[in-house]
Amino acid sequence: MTQIPYCSITTIDDSGRLADRSPVRLMGWKPGHRLDITVHAGVGRVRASNDGRLTVATRGYVRIPAVVRRLLGTAVGDRVLVMLQPEQELLLVYAMATVTSMLMPPEAPDDVARTS
Repeated sequence: MTQIPYCSITTIDDSGRLADRSPVRLMGWKPGHRLDITVHAGVGRVRASNDGRLTVATRGYVRIPAVVRRLLGTAVGDRVLVMLQPEQELLLVYAMATVTSMLMPPEAPDDVARTS
């Protein structure tokens, strides 16, 4: 049986940090832990990296750099979905617009019979 991943919806605070620190704690990342952030297919991918240019802040926050926020189509104050894939040591960040587009059903053509 596939385990359902941990997910959290959180805000990007005024400093560009993920407001919810629980994903960082669940990943076992401590203050000073070095991280690398990339964007692939509209998803932010945060991984532990010995030569990462970012670190977990003293109080356990992860800051999403402005360039990454722009690539994701997010800004300070926006909400994002954070999903953990601990077996891959990966924290994923999805803009809510991306989540909405994944969850919305496709428009049905007008000629499709409706059931009631």
